[in-house]
Amino acid sequence: MSAARPLLPPPMHAFTGAFVDRELEAEFAREHFDLDVRRFTQFSIGLSTLGFLAFGLQDALLLPSMREEAWTIRYGIVGPVGALVFAFTFARAYPRGHQAAMLAFGLALNAVVMWIAAIAPPAGFFIYNGYAVLFVTLGPFIARMNVTTQAVYTALSLALFATISKLISHPDMVIALSTAATLAAMGVIGALLARQLEMQARMMFLQRKTIRTQLTEIELERAKSESLLLNILPVTVAARLKADGGAIADAFGDVTVLFADIVGFTRMAERLTPVEVVRRLSELFSAFDDLAEQLGVEKIKTIGDAYMAASGLSLGATRGAHAMADMALGMLVRVKELGGRYGDPISIRIGLNSGPVVAGVIGKKKFIYDVWGDAVNTASRMESHGIPGRVHVTEATRQRLEDEYAFEARGSIEVKGKGPMQTHFLIGRKAGAQITERGPRSSPD
Repeated sequence: MSAARPLLPPPMHAFTGAFVDRELEAEFAREHFDLDVRRFTQFSIGLSTLGFLAFGLQDALLLPSMREEAWTIRYGIVGPVGALVFAFTFARAYPRGHQAAMLAFGLALNAVVMWIAAIAPPAGFFIYNGYAVLFVTLGPFIARMNVTTQAVYTALSLALFATISKLISHPDMVIALSTAATLAAMGVIGALLARQLEMQARMMFLQRKTIRTQLTEIELERAKSESLLLNILPVTVAARLKADGGAIADAFGDVTVLFADIVGFTRMAERLTPVEVVRRLSELFSAFDDLAEQLGVEKIKTIGDAYMAASGLSLGATRGAHAMADMALGMLVRVKELGGRYGDPISIRIGLNSGPVVAGVIGKKKFIYDVWGDAVNTASRMESHGIPGRVHVTEATRQRLEDEYAFEARGSIEVKGKGPMQTHFLIGRKAGAQITERGPRSSPD
């Protein structure tokens, strides 16, 4: 299996490094500015301004005869310019004017430094021009200049130096040319640093964007998996299964179990295409699923053309048998409706029984929430010994429903594996009885 190919960055402009895609570039500018640029420039501009003003003590030592003039330039020009730029960093328009503001700030500092160098003694000339070179080199760091702004900054700094040198007719052209060459070289280095910083910021932006996209995709896939799991298992059972992964089993004292089976399904399957058989089963069982969700009944499983459900599996459930009775009666209605639509009558047998069961999940693969116990076996017998189109119930279920439902006694019948049993047919609700209220899908603990 070949290794995965690395993701290629989107197209960028050769000189500036900006993304060709304008929307992507705008997104980068917003994010980069919010995460990094504003706070850093506020810190660096504030600190560099204070540092420059603090060096007024050096003026008194190097320029004793021109101390007042140097201080006037330092505190009268640099201080206000630094304060204005620092205040601008808090303005709403600052993201659009950042590069221009940083260019103005850098040029103001360089102009003052070079002017002081021009009027200073030789020692002061070298020191202050060293400051100018330092400002040009550190421009990308101090002001977060991009490569374009850094190139303009270097060119204008050279023009300032040439202008000031010409104005004062600098006596030593070798020193002047050497300083200019150093300034230009440091400007190139600064531009390269600006480009490298910009590219690093863009690569980090792309990494963050990729991670966000991957996290979103992971969350979508997790939600799909969660939805699939909750389609198979009750909510609390799914949570417990994810937590420990072991077998889960709970005992419930009063659950009503339903089994339903399509009458004559084998003959129907013989005269229909496989696709049509599956389509009809899907429509019928989907109608049963909707009814189960509406009534708060837990669908357990389907086996071929048989449908199994249970009610009363949630804590505090007191009307599980009533919900299941409504489920059974509703299933008869749905079957009749679908048979009429197909022009091919369908009939089902339904059996109900109530009693204690054990419910849970066992095994490691292809999980299914199931119920076990004698009450389940008896419900299955009620279905298999029932009559098409009718709901066959045990005496235990009738006793739980007799206050609101009408029954027809079937009498004593011989039930396989159980012997003689008194059973009944559920007819419907008594006059005035209310339909079971919609309940949530049961969530056994």
